[in-house]
Amino acid sequence: MTRDRALLIGIIGLVGCAAGLVLAPRQALIAWLVCWLGWGSIPIGALALLMLVALIPGSWRRLYAQPLVLGTTLVPLVAIAMIPLLVGVELIYPWTANGATAGYAAFKAVWLSTGFFVVRTVVYLLALTLIAWALLAASPRMRGPIAAAGVIAYALIGSLIGIDFAESTQPEFHSSIYGLLALTNQWLAGISFAILLGLWSSDGKAPLAAAGVLVTALLMWGYMHAMQYIVIWAGDIPAEARWYIERGRDDWGALAWLLYGLQGLVTFAALLSPTVRASRRAMMALAGLTLVMRVIENAWLVLPGMAGIGWPVAPLMVAASLAMLGFGWAGALALRRREETWNEPEWVGKARSV
Repeated sequence: MTRDRALLIGIIGLVGCAAGLVLAPRQALIAWLVCWLGWGSIPIGALALLMLVALIPGSWRRLYAQPLVLGTTLVPLVAIAMIPLLVGVELIYPWTANGATAGYAAFKAVWLSTGFFVVRTVVYLLALTLIAWALLAASPRMRGPIAAAGVIAYALIGSLIGIDFAESTQPEFHSSIYGLLALTNQWLAGISFAILLGLWSSDGKAPLAAAGVLVTALLMWGYMHAMQYIVIWAGDIPAEARWYIERGRDDWGALAWLLYGLQGLVTFAALLSPTVRASRRAMMALAGLTLVMRVIENAWLVLPGMAGIGWPVAPLMVAASLAMLGFGWAGALALRRREETWNEPEWVGKARSV
């Protein structure tokens, strides 16, 4: 796909989102939030994994290094895509209404205030952008320390992104594992993007690292979901148990089976096959499925608890996805065209040769 076609897709999606803002502004913003959490996890996850590439030696970096560099350069687009959500924050989150936090504890009431939410969101995204820039621009001697400090900062910011933007759509619900779920969502997005892009132009069999890193992330993702479920049901707290009951009813229950069936059982079972692990096309298909599941997962996490959300949210999510993917892919193609004149970071070149 050419850059012009990618831009056209992005413009079409943006027009659909604009129409949604006119006709159903709240649904349009919530659809944008779900897609931001899903597709926006790609650059954020790429940054997290790129820091690990800088810190952990091994042949696994051959496949991942260059795609992760490309994904990391798209982090500023994630910050730009957050602007509509900050402008329309009062249409999305119930705690922005007057008096909504009156019964909360003092810390929670301050945390769930519009001004503080906007300020810390800007801090989150600015920090991630600066870490990405510093990592790509640093001298060889400074890359390790920047990556080490950046991983610590990312672990905090990445988990808070999930808590602030997704979990707080139902402020009465709390899970100490929710932030870790957000991190695994970002890791899966970054890994799948790197596999898809890394294998796109390669020939022959898929390297073992493609399956090894993906199956590790899948196991972590499944473990976090299982632990949250077990802890909540064991605690038997009505407000928290209700969160799962809402997501197990009617169409949401079917979506849960789709999510856990395709992402957990089908993908994991497929990766047990040596034929699949060695197949370039099969690994690309699993990576693509995993990327799509990031949006499905965030829809299942966010939408059931949002009052007044009807069928318009589905086409609006399609429009938001087209806008984000179109402009994101156009940006990626623009960066790839500059590779001939761009001096690739030395440590990425070393990663390819390890």
